[in-house]
Amino acid sequence: MQHGEGEAQAEFPSTLDAIGQLLEWFEQHRPGGLDDMVWIQAQTALMEGFTNAVRHANALLEPPPLVEVTLALVAGSLRIGIRDQGAPFDLETHLQAHAAEVEEPPGLDGLPEREAHWGVIILSRLQRDFGWSIRYEPLAEGGNLLLLEGPGGDS
Repeated sequence: MQHGEGEAQAEFPSTLDAIGQLLEWFEQHRPGGLDDMVWIQAQTALMEGFTNAVRHANALLEPPPLVEVTLALVAGSLRIGIRDQGAPFDLETHLQAHAAEVEEPPGLDGLPEREAHWGVIILSRLQRDFGWSIRYEPLAEGGNLLLLEGPGGDS
């Protein structure tokens, strides 16, 4: 569904089985002229955010609510929004808590313990190395919005 000029919005079932549908929708709404590397970063951020909404935010809710996703190119930035219905979560604290793992990842011995934090590490790297802005905010009407904003070129 289109939602305003230059913005696309859709809802997806809160299941990992919807990833194919999500990626197909995302590809159909790719802004023209966007750098391939930025698009790969955007896909990575999208997958991480959607997976977290399904596995964590919406996991205990019955029936599992839909996950709303928006994509827009605004003022030279690519903006992805992922809305869940879960309890508030302090993403910034988690990003800071795992900053050391981003700087100097432990060796293979630390991999099993880190599996649960891969998403935070990926988002941190997008932020640090590629200039992405990442916010996760509770909404007044309930639920939360993960807002991922990266370089989009000229709009």
